[in-house]
Amino acid sequence: MRNPGGPIGNQNDQMHPDDRRNLILFILIAVVIYFAYDHFLMQPKLAAMRAAQVEAQSNVAINPDSAAAETQTIRSREDVVADGARVKIDNGSVFGTIPAKGGRIDDLQLKTYFKTLGGTGHVDTVWTMRGNDVLSKDTPVTMEWANGQGLPFTRTISVDDKYMVTVKQSVTNNGAAKVTLYPYAYVAGIGIPEGFSKQTIAHEGPIGYLGDKLHEVKYKDLDEKGALEFAAAKGWIGITEKYWLTTLVPEQGEMVKYRFVATPAADGKSRYQADMRGAGREIAPGASAESVSRLFAGAKEVRVLDRYEREYAIPHFDLAVDFGLYYFLTKPFFYLLSFLWHVTGNFGVAIVIFTVLLRGAMFPLNNTSYRSFAKLKKIAPQMTELRDQYKDDKQKLQQEMVALYTREKVNPAAGCVPILLQIPIFFALYKVLSVTIEMRHAPFFGWIHDLSAMDPTTIFNLFGLIPWDPPLFMMIGAWPCLMLLAMLVQRSMNPPPQDPVQAKMIQLMPYFMTFIMAQFASGLVIYWTVSNVLSVVQQYIIMRSMGVEVKFFHRPEVEK
Repeated sequence: MRNPGGPIGNQNDQMHPDDRRNLILFILIAVVIYFAYDHFLMQPKLAAMRAAQVEAQSNVAINPDSAAAETQTIRSREDVVADGARVKIDNGSVFGTIPAKGGRIDDLQLKTYFKTLGGTGHVDTVWTMRGNDVLSKDTPVTMEWANGQGLPFTRTISVDDKYMVTVKQSVTNNGAAKVTLYPYAYVAGIGIPEGFSKQTIAHEGPIGYLGDKLHEVKYKDLDEKGALEFAAAKGWIGITEKYWLTTLVPEQGEMVKYRFVATPAADGKSRYQADMRGAGREIAPGASAESVSRLFAGAKEVRVLDRYEREYAIPHFDLAVDFGLYYFLTKPFFYLLSFLWHVTGNFGVAIVIFTVLLRGAMFPLNNTSYRSFAKLKKIAPQMTELRDQYKDDKQKLQQEMVALYTREKVNPAAGCVPILLQIPIFFALYKVLSVTIEMRHAPFFGWIHDLSAMDPTTIFNLFGLIPWDPPLFMMIGAWPCLMLLAMLVQRSMNPPPQDPVQAKMIQLMPYFMTFIMAQFASGLVIYWTVSNVLSVVQQYIIMRSMGVEVKFFHRPEVEK
């Protein structure tokens, strides 16, 4: 700061207000460029790298035999299900079958979630069904098998009303010598899940909360290392996709060995496995032992994960949903949106109400910001005079500008503070709308049938009036256009930057933002549009109350 005294500052090393504003603008633009780079360059590159490995088929198994890690030829579900006797599963949320041979849980399907809107292992044990032949939330299934060496095994499988399967295994030693047995279970998938390379907003792949740390393992890293091993007395381990999770949960408090394993295959579709082995049970002749393990296989519904975390003392089970860096904002945002959704019955309406509440919470801060903008616009003629008077003396111009700010009690950087606060809020909401299954396929009004997907219309075919399907990069829908209109109105109400280059960037920013955000979830675009409209209304009221003339879409001249 070259100007002594005044409320803006009096230290020679203090940053000039215009420089502060430039720095903040630089940060904002850098963030936008990062998103654009990731969305238009990195993701297509990842898609090309992963194209050879895309594979939709995955399988799940729970088995006490560690030999189950061997690889077999992949067979269709129809062939596998038709091969031998099976127990039916139906609890209202999932359905499928369990084979008598092997007793693996290898055929589960979701009843309430669909792909679009609107086996592995070497197990030869043949189990005998006892009692019920249909597994439901009210009727568990018991299976028996004897190894021919004095060890009869009993396995009782139960399922709740959602996605948790509980397996209780017991064995009695009828032999003459003591034996030591280890509880073992694994989940496995063949190849990279379909659609994996199309988005990077959420972790997909091997995952586990082991001890006191969340481990999110990338497929490519596991391919390079082959295996990762851990030991912990609490935790869970499995494989996740964006909306789906298959994970093993042992009894907590017992030291368990966990592994992530990648096994290459000749066809290039590696086999990915997550397994766990409990502490050994030493069983004397005539004695018995048992173990209990659980399998979660289903949708990552946040409230269901929270329920299991409380019910079974599963540590941080909610972290299976990738809430990201701003977890402290993301999860409360989810709960508020979820509450509003249940009250209104429409997730889009919930987003609008959420936006109004959020703007209300930030009202005092925004009020200060818009008053600062109004003052800057009021003194804009004086600033223009100073630029004309000292156009050949930049140092003197800066000093006189600071003196003007001090005299009029204006802080140019004050208007940027709310914008900075919007960054974590925007990212947190972006996470909520992108990774939570509750908004998947949730409709709004009109043409928005899925708030988690981009606006399906585009201005380049007049929103469907012209029978032509433009390429993806030209899909700029009606809601993004409304967002652009709101941003242009807001830009016209703000004072222009004094730096010509910066002014040009500000002029282009609404169009650039619209082009980028048109590819995002329409729910996020609706939030940004409503937020901008509320900002325009608030700013208009403040400017009128301060006697500042408001000219919409008026672009003042800047220094050439």
